[in-house]
Amino acid sequence: MQAASKSVSPTSLARLASLPKGRGERRALLLPLSILLHRSLVPSHEHRYATPMLPITSLQNPQIKLIRSLADKKARREHGLFVAEGLQMLERALDLGWKPEALVATKPPHLWDDMKPHIVSDKLMSELSGQNNPLSVLATFKQRFQPHPGKEGTWLALEEIRDPGNLGTIIRTADAAGASGIILVGDCCDPYSPECVRATTGSIFAMPIVRMPQKQFVEFAKSWAGESVATVMGAKTDYRRSYKSPALVVLGSESRGLSAEVAAACSTKVSIPMRRGVESLNVAAAAALMLYEVN
Repeated sequence: MQAASKSVSPTSLARLASLPKGRGERRALLLPLSILLHRSLVPSHEHRYATPMLPITSLQNPQIKLIRSLADKKARREHGLFVAEGLQMLERALDLGWKPEALVATKPPHLWDDMKPHIVSDKLMSELSGQNNPLSVLATFKQRFQPHPGKEGTWLALEEIRDPGNLGTIIRTADAAGASGIILVGDCCDPYSPECVRATTGSIFAMPIVRMPQKQFVEFAKSWAGESVATVMGAKTDYRRSYKSPALVVLGSESRGLSAEVAAACSTKVSIPMRRGVESLNVAAAAALMLYEVN
């Protein structure tokens, strides 16, 4: 068994320095021992970075100003970036091969070995975080939109979804249910908004996302090779049935449901039965029922 290494104390160094050696010999001996002593006193996590960590103390720092601006949709669109917060969220990004543009933390995180973090105070982190109880780490990433949907598996299309919390929950559910990806049809909310990203709990890094104008989607749904399924209130077919693969599941907005054009483009129309008097089912709940039934 290999013996454990011991740190060198300042007293030991002083004794070594007093040995009757020439000045050059003594200096050569002390140099590596001084380095060893320094390393024994420095926390091990600081050896992970080839270059020093970058402390930031001012809200006027360009990197801090950029991160704060990403709370705004216009800035996110301009820079093509978004913010993800929390160790669990960033570990999912790391596992899926994403690399941040910037990493900010209150203490050195054990994440990307080649990524130099900016270290900030708890107070400054609270200015950056969109949460009431700020987490200790956040990062910015480049947004990713896939140009076209795939032709296999189960794809979920959402027409004019406006609530970011609902969209984030749907992305998380689609990931859990094994969906192939999500198509945002028409004027939908931003999937990379802080509220949506937070609601995905990391699934934003796993699910391919496609944006498509309504007219383009109508043509796409008509040419879908498998079964395209529109969820429509009042449809005679119950959603609890078998579906042909590949499947395209289509849901509408929380308030208006599917447009007539999109519903007409789908080969199958189903409804989710509800007790009389209930106005509608939350779109995230409807998505969960449909995805698990289709898959």
